[in-house]
Amino acid sequence: MEEIARPIPDAMIPDRLVPAQMGTAVRGPRRGVASAVLVIGDLVVLVGSVLAGLLVRLHTRHWLPIDLEPQNFVGVIVAVLFLPFAYAVAQLYPGYGQTGVERLRKRVTATALCFAAMILFDRVAQDGQWSRGILLTAATVAVVTIPIWDGVARRLLLRWGLWGEPVVVLGPLERRDAVVAALAEQPELGWIPVAHGDVPPAPPPRPRNVELALVVPPDRGMALSSLADDLPYRRVVLVPDVAGMQSLWVSVRDLGTHLGLEMRRNLLNPVNQMVKRALDLALGTMALVVAVPVIALFAGLVVIVSPGPALYSQMRVGRGGGPFRIWKLRTMKPGADALLEELITISAEARAEWNRSMKIRNDPRIIPVVGHFMRRFSIDELPQFWNVLRGDMSLVGPRPLPSYHATRLDTMVDRLRGRVRPGITGLWQVSGRSTASLSDQEHLDAYYVRNWSLWLDIHILARTVLVVLGGKGAW
Repeated sequence: MEEIARPIPDAMIPDRLVPAQMGTAVRGPRRGVASAVLVIGDLVVLVGSVLAGLLVRLHTRHWLPIDLEPQNFVGVIVAVLFLPFAYAVAQLYPGYGQTGVERLRKRVTATALCFAAMILFDRVAQDGQWSRGILLTAATVAVVTIPIWDGVARRLLLRWGLWGEPVVVLGPLERRDAVVAALAEQPELGWIPVAHGDVPPAPPPRPRNVELALVVPPDRGMALSSLADDLPYRRVVLVPDVAGMQSLWVSVRDLGTHLGLEMRRNLLNPVNQMVKRALDLALGTMALVVAVPVIALFAGLVVIVSPGPALYSQMRVGRGGGPFRIWKLRTMKPGADALLEELITISAEARAEWNRSMKIRNDPRIIPVVGHFMRRFSIDELPQFWNVLRGDMSLVGPRPLPSYHATRLDTMVDRLRGRVRPGITGLWQVSGRSTASLSDQEHLDAYYVRNWSLWLDIHILARTVLVVLGGKGAW
């Protein structure tokens, strides 16, 4: 885990608790500081959104017959100052333990509902005193910029050592180590394991300043209700051994003497599928129009530096297991397949790397300079927007794989992948790109299909922009 604070001193850890592997403790109580940074940033962004609306309105005053007076926008500025109360109700200050997808959904929903309420209030109570142009522009800007600020703020707080709360992980050693490792891979959740221990009949003493315990139930029979009752923590989260199951869009149901978990299967909702397809067509069309000049430029460069066609096509596995032809800008030399066979035959290191991820870091098949540049910034994938418009692919989904790669997948994962259209970008592309192992790819693709939602797609698209611009993880 990235060290974001000093470790807890040994004297603060009870005898039956040991420091968590890779765990750190935050520097004292930082929840208030993190919340303050988020609130102040939200206010700045919200007021800036209104000022952006005012600026747009002033630049369009020549086409609008109504003069703009202070009463048309001052009230809007005052009104947006109350939006942080809505974010607080949504438990976003600081919101530890929430994934980026969940924070995105809450941010967008709360912002949109608040601006809708402001428009309704203005119409009903003030007879339209506020400028609708300013309101609508501010709402549009805020819905986009507030989630962006939220992501930036968490990254900054992590870097400054101001994000996160200490947690204790309790349970059998192997399983609690897995939980600690999972938290270490996702520091943005803000749950920092500082100690871990067994789940004895008599729970161990609570470390100071730790209010949250993550409990991994043991394999042996144990009354979890009495276990949770006996733990000296203000908040307890049970982490059952349900690896691979859906984890997003799950609701707790009270069944009297039983506990139920309701899982919303978003993929089975035809309305969601139609909205996803409409989003593909709208954004795919705009993206293709912007991409055409870039495709033409790099197609010319490919032809100049390497003999052969500028475009490359290959049959890939699509939705339902059916084949389709994918299009890319060519990044490899002619005879690439033969070069690959030769390389993995003579080099044990290259062979092991290929078997691990179906990629090779120093791939001799790639066209020098131009090919590496296109792969680094995913320019070679731009022609696939045509595949999106044809309906072969989606903007977001599991990557379409060649047959030699698809046959390596677990049967269950292959079946899950077949339920959705393959995508130009996907969860494992923004989580590791070429560095992800085959098992990582399987895990992330299965997670995407099980937990699919439009919010997850939007989250992945936003992360794709950051990953591609940074050229991170591409070979």
